[in-house]
Amino acid sequence: MPSTARSHIAWLLFACSLPGLAHAFPDGSTRPTAGDVGTHVAGRVFDVALADGTTWRLQYTGHGYLFVDTSKGFRGEGQWRSEDGQLCSQLRGRPAGCNEVRLHQGVLHLQRDSGEIIRLLPR
Repeated sequence: MPSTARSHIAWLLFACSLPGLAHAFPDGSTRPTAGDVGTHVAGRVFDVALADGTTWRLQYTGHGYLFVDTSKGFRGEGQWRSEDGQLCSQLRGRPAGCNEVRLHQGVLHLQRDSGEIIRLLPR
C-alpha cells in the first residue's frame, strides 16, 4: 500500500476516534419538514457544546432573526430560515449557508460544515 494511502487511513482512524466528535446522525433520527424545523427553533434559545469544549448560545426569533454568542467571545446576528431537512442562516458579514438537520427523540441535531454533529438543546 502506498505511503499516502496509509497516511490517509491513519488520519481517518484518528479522526474517527476523537471523543465526542460525531459525524453521523443518531440511528432512528428523522428528516424534518421545513415546517417542523421552523416550529422546533422559532422563539427558542439553545445551548450547544462542541467537541473542542466551545459552547454556543443560539437564539432563533419567530421573525427569522438569529443571535449567536460563543464561549470564545464571538457574537453575531443575522437571519435564519428552514427548508426540508435543513436549517439555513446568514450571519451579518458572512455568506449564507444551510446545514442538514435531523430530529431524534425530540432533539434537533445539526451537521456543521466540519461534519461534526451537534445537538441543539433548548434552555
